[in-house]
Amino acid sequence: MTIINDFIRVNLLFLLFLFFSPKNLLAENFLEKGVVVAAHPLASNAGKIVLENGGSAIDAAVAIQAVLGLVEPQSSGIAGGGFLMYYSNLDKKVTSFDGRETAPLNIDPSVFEKYTGSQSGFYSAVTSGISIGVPGIPSMLDKAHKKYGLLPWKSLFEHPIQLAENGFNITPRFYALVKRDKYLMKHKETREYFYTRTMDSKKKFIAKPIGTLLVNAEYANTLKKISSLGASEFYSGSIPGLIINDLRQINENTLLTKEDFSRYSANQRDPVCGFYRKYKICSVGPPSSGGIAILQILGILQNYDPSLIQNIVKKIHLLTEATRLAMADRMKYLGDPEFVRVPTKKLLSQDYLKLRSKLIKFDSKITNVTAGKFEDYSFDFGLNVDISSESTTHFVVLDKFGNAVSMTSSVESAFGSRIMSEGMILNNQLTDFSFKSKDKDGFPISNSVAPGKRPLSSMSPTIIFDPEGNLFALIGSPGGKSIIGYVAQTIVDLIDLNYSMQRSISEPRFIVRGNTTILENKSTLVTYKEILKKLGHSVKIRNQYSGLHGIRLKKNISGYKIDGGVDPRREGKIEFTSF
Repeated sequence: MTIINDFIRVNLLFLLFLFFSPKNLLAENFLEKGVVVAAHPLASNAGKIVLENGGSAIDAAVAIQAVLGLVEPQSSGIAGGGFLMYYSNLDKKVTSFDGRETAPLNIDPSVFEKYTGSQSGFYSAVTSGISIGVPGIPSMLDKAHKKYGLLPWKSLFEHPIQLAENGFNITPRFYALVKRDKYLMKHKETREYFYTRTMDSKKKFIAKPIGTLLVNAEYANTLKKISSLGASEFYSGSIPGLIINDLRQINENTLLTKEDFSRYSANQRDPVCGFYRKYKICSVGPPSSGGIAILQILGILQNYDPSLIQNIVKKIHLLTEATRLAMADRMKYLGDPEFVRVPTKKLLSQDYLKLRSKLIKFDSKITNVTAGKFEDYSFDFGLNVDISSESTTHFVVLDKFGNAVSMTSSVESAFGSRIMSEGMILNNQLTDFSFKSKDKDGFPISNSVAPGKRPLSSMSPTIIFDPEGNLFALIGSPGGKSIIGYVAQTIVDLIDLNYSMQRSISEPRFIVRGNTTILENKSTLVTYKEILKKLGHSVKIRNQYSGLHGIRLKKNISGYKIDGGVDPRREGKIEFTSF
C-alpha cells in the first residue's frame, strides 16, 4: 500500500509540475511562426534565434536588448532605461514594466538650474557625471523574465556575448553618428573605442570607417557577469563599484552611490488604455507621458469623422492641433506617479476630450494652447521645461504562442552621457527632468528633480486590439517628445486608412515642436507648406528621425495574416521564424 501511495504522490506532483510550469502557462502553438522587428539586423537575428530555440517573446527581448547595447550604443543599452508592454495570449491580459532610471538619493533639486539658457549649457550637463541615473534595463528584463520567460536566463546571453567577443561590422548609420558627434572624444575610453588615428603627421582622430570590425571585450565580460550571477550583480554585486570608480578616474563627479544601485527596482504597472474607432489602444502610463498623450490625441480625433483623415491637409491640421492640446496637458500635469498625483482618469475622460476637440477650428490654428483645468484637482503646477533628445530604440516581438512584447529603451541623448564604463555607454536620462524646479510664477513643476525620482519620458510602446478583442498591432518609436506624434500618426494610418504596417511606418512624417509644425524634408508633405501657413501654422521642413517598428495581425477564416514594418529611416530588419 505504501508503494502505491508513493507512486500516486510522485505522479500527482509530476502532473502539478507540468500544469504550473511556464510552458503550460502558455497557449498551445498559436501561430505558425514568430516575428521580430528591431533596429539592427543582428538584434533581430538574436531574437529569432531565441524564438526558434523555444523561447518566449520575453526571452527574445532579453537577447535583443543585449545585442542592441552592443551594435546600437548610440540609442540604448543595459546602462539605460526603458518601458516594456507585454501581452499574454493565455489570459488575454496586457501589463507594463517600468525600467525608467532614478535620480541619486543625494541629488540637489536645483542641480541643473545653472545649465539653463543655452544649448552649450545643456550639453555641458548631458556630458557630465551628474546626468547619469541608476539604469533600469537589467532589473526590468529580469522582472519580466522571471514572470514570463521560458528559457534559462543565462542562455539568453550566449549569442550576445559571442557577438561582443567576435565583433560586428560598423554600419553607415553608426559611422555617420560617430563622425558628427562633438562630444564623444571627450574621454579616453570612448575615443579609443569609436575612433582611430590617421597615419599622417597630424595623427588626428577620425571615426572608424564603415565595415570596421568592432570588438567589445569589456561588454562581453559585463554580460557574462549578469548572465551567470543574475541582474542582481548589476545592482548589488561588483558592477556598481566599477562604474562609480570609472567615473571618478575621469574626474566626473557622479552623484551615484552603491546604495542608489542597491535600492533600485523596476516596477510592473497597469497600462493606460482607451478606445479609438472601437479599437483598444494600450500603452505605458507615468512616469512616461507617451501613453496618456497618445490616448488624448486619439480621443480628440474620435470626435471627428474618419473620412476627414483622407484629406492630407485636414489630417495634418487635426493631428497637429490635437497634439498641441495633449502636449499642453503633458507639460503641466505629468510626472513620476510616486511623487505627483497625476489626474489620469480626468485627462482621458471622453467628456473632457470632447471639450478639448471643440477648440480645434478647420479654418485656423489655435492661437494660444493651454492646459485644461479641473475644478476638483487641488494641485497647481507650473509648466515643465525639459529638453529631450531623439536617440532611442524600439522593437517588437511576437512568439508562436501569441504572446507579444512592445519595448522602447534609451540612453537619452545620442551615445548618452558620452561616458563608457565596463563596455557600456552610460545614460544621461537625468537631463529629462525639468532644469527648473519652479516656473516664473513660483509654481512647482511636476517633472522637477528629486532624490529617487524618475524623470518624465515620452516612450510609448503600444499594443492594439481589434473591435473583437483580438491582438491587432504592436507599435512604437524612438524620437524624444516626437515619439508621441510618430506613434499617433501611425495608429491613425493603420485604423482610419487601413494601411499595411509597412506603409503606415513609411508614410512621410509630420510632428509638432512647441508652436511649430514640422514636415519631413524631401517628402510629398513639403508641397502643403503654404496651405498650412494660410491656416496659421508656423511651418519648418526638417529631416525626421523616427525609428518605428511594428507588427500587424489580421484575423481571417484560416487564422492570422501577419505583416511587419521597418522604418526606412533606420537600419532595422524583420525576421520571421521557422519552427
